[in-house]
Amino acid sequence: MIKKILFVLLSIWLLSNTGSAQILKNTWIVNPQFSSFNLGSTHTQETGNETFDLGLKVEAGNFIANNLAVLVGVGGDFAWNKEYKDNSIDILGSIRYYTLTTLFIGVNAGYTHAWNKPKGGVSSCRDYLYLGAELGYAIFVSHNISLDPALYWKHSFTDKFDQYGLKIGLSVYF
Repeated sequence: MIKKILFVLLSIWLLSNTGSAQILKNTWIVNPQFSSFNLGSTHTQETGNETFDLGLKVEAGNFIANNLAVLVGVGGDFAWNKEYKDNSIDILGSIRYYTLTTLFIGVNAGYTHAWNKPKGGVSSCRDYLYLGAELGYAIFVSHNISLDPALYWKHSFTDKFDQYGLKIGLSVYF
């Protein structure tokens, strides 16, 4: 049992030390992401239903200090169920802090333009300002590339828009 615990601790230590050079001040990061994979959920006041969706997003930014990145991004969500189609476009800004060199915590704020088309109905559009958070882990597959699985959540207090799920990114550092 002690050997297993030591092996796990050694593995975590090795993984946490592989990414330290990539997250230093003045390093640039580009991070395309896929989200949800039919695991996320969106709930809006308009529909009252949950739906599963697929999201695509690209973020880019710079490490303004060791372990601290400022990013901007653009993306979209494409969702559907039996009753309607729901699509949106996002523009966001975020801050990501890396702890233990590979575990990261992020907060973001953004604007979403969403449109909903009920089956046999008329399309409607809504705009949301939201705050969000993410918790993820950077798995370095090479010196300047990492896979970034993360849990995310975003919420608009004024429009009762909630979205949460799983996303995976592929970060490139240069």
